[in-house]
Amino acid sequence: LTLTMTQVQARGSLMITLIAIVLLSVAHCGIAKDPAPGWLAYATGLYPEGTRLTSIEATWTVLEDPVRKKGGMFSPWFGIESSDNLNLIQPVNPWDGFNWLIYNEYFQWDPVYNFNSKMHLVRTGDILKGKVSYNANNSSYTISHSSSDGWSVTNEIPIQKDAQGEPKIFNIAYFVMEKSLSTCDQYPPNDSVTFSNIKVEYDYKPAQVQWTTGMVDDTCNCRAQINSQSEITITWNSTTSTLN
Repeated sequence: LTLTMTQVQARGSLMITLIAIVLLSVAHCGIAKDPAPGWLAYATGLYPEGTRLTSIEATWTVLEDPVRKKGGMFSPWFGIESSDNLNLIQPVNPWDGFNWLIYNEYFQWDPVYNFNSKMHLVRTGDILKGKVSYNANNSSYTISHSSSDGWSVTNEIPIQKDAQGEPKIFNIAYFVMEKSLSTCDQYPPNDSVTFSNIKVEYDYKPAQVQWTTGMVDDTCNCRAQINSQSEITITWNSTTSTLN
């Protein structure tokens, strides 16, 4: 994807905002962790009987454009997190204020580091599939993201080592709607996103995950609900004039 100057400026403004949030969090609270400020509703998956999350995948549909198109950036996404909530691997699907995009992202809180893969423009109605899988041979995760328009991207993310010099354990799954905006009509009028065909493995075996829901920023009545082991929906109200 070749970004236009407008898109670059929009993404640059977002990154400046994110960096400011990170620096404030670190200054006031020490090392920040996930779930982070800016997350709206989310679902958390754990499997106490397992040690390491070795595979997760899901599909979802690109949403409608927001009514207020030149709004802020936000994204529905899913991903996996290290047990200390400091390392996040995620296939993301942001609205950048002008277009829908897909790419892979890795975010690390300590030291702060962010990686974004190649990006691709997608359209309303495109079917997306993301997958993250563990590579035992070199202590990494392979993350892939694809669209029904035929485009895909795959990256390998090395696992950060802990204080003892051992690769961290990733054992948390997240499904999230992220970024608070100033008005609710900056979110899609679908008022919901559904992640389907969810498959999760711990220690290379299919797992019946224990799902719970939560919220960081209470914005536009955004809420997560667990429909089944294989389906999670996040809803909001794009027509309300009340942010919370």
